[in-house]
Amino acid sequence: MRDDMARVIVERPRIPDHSARRKGRSVPFDQLPAQEGMRRPHIRFWGGKQLNENLAPLRRYLERQVGRPWDKIYSDIAAHLRVDSTVQQHVRDHLQDFVAITPRRLSGWRHRHSGLWWQPFYVDPASGLLKRTDRLPEAKSHRQTRRQHRPAAPERIPLAEDRELRRIDGIWYEVRLAPLPEPIYRPFREVQTRKLKPWAANGPVVSVDVSVRRLVTPAVVDVVTRAQVPAGPEIDDEAGWRTYRRQQPNRCYAAGKRMLSKAELRRHGLQNEDQRRDAKLPVGRVASR
Repeated sequence: MRDDMARVIVERPRIPDHSARRKGRSVPFDQLPAQEGMRRPHIRFWGGKQLNENLAPLRRYLERQVGRPWDKIYSDIAAHLRVDSTVQQHVRDHLQDFVAITPRRLSGWRHRHSGLWWQPFYVDPASGLLKRTDRLPEAKSHRQTRRQHRPAAPERIPLAEDRELRRIDGIWYEVRLAPLPEPIYRPFREVQTRKLKPWAANGPVVSVDVSVRRLVTPAVVDVVTRAQVPAGPEIDDEAGWRTYRRQQPNRCYAAGKRMLSKAELRRHGLQNEDQRRDAKLPVGRVASR
């Protein structure tokens, strides 16, 4: 262990006081204070030292000691961190955040899957060696269970009102959305057959001459589904609009699509299905297209 481990973990370097200086020239002499203590310039804008709690060096040190007897590791720590120093004792107190010296199984709903201790390292009761918790069979089984129950990746990622990312057959595209055209209806005279008594199953049927407003706006083609998307319901009535709003809540369709490049996939943290399959193949084999 390095001799200044306590300072590296607990103390932060002094913050320089840039606000007391002006760019291009120093502060005029007549604006300087007449009397001032030695500590005052360092704490005027809090340029003093402060607690940092940077525990990464301590964790890296323990990672390098995996496989060694814990007694020897603790002897090295005690040789550099004294108990009569508040700062150094503070670092020693943080050892329990990383090492389970007497590992015990945990109970409760938070630990019902693995039942292991929460520290990343532990002291093996049988050998007395420092070991990693994530190498235990219970931890590996817990990670595998979490991967199996991992939620599926989203099929759509909105970017703006008129753009979104959509996965189509395992390939990510940027889809351009466009609003549906305004529906235009025209009245038509039609002869319809209706039941004279709608509540009767075998009631009489009559022919009625009615005026129906039918849609004349042509449908548009969705470039993703290749389906005809109508601008409105076929008949302009309350029941038709109720059904149409359930089918087209946003009143938009995919007007264009473009495959994402490798740089865009990395920027959005995405991956195509063929890239995942190629990554799993052994060296020297190529996935069949």
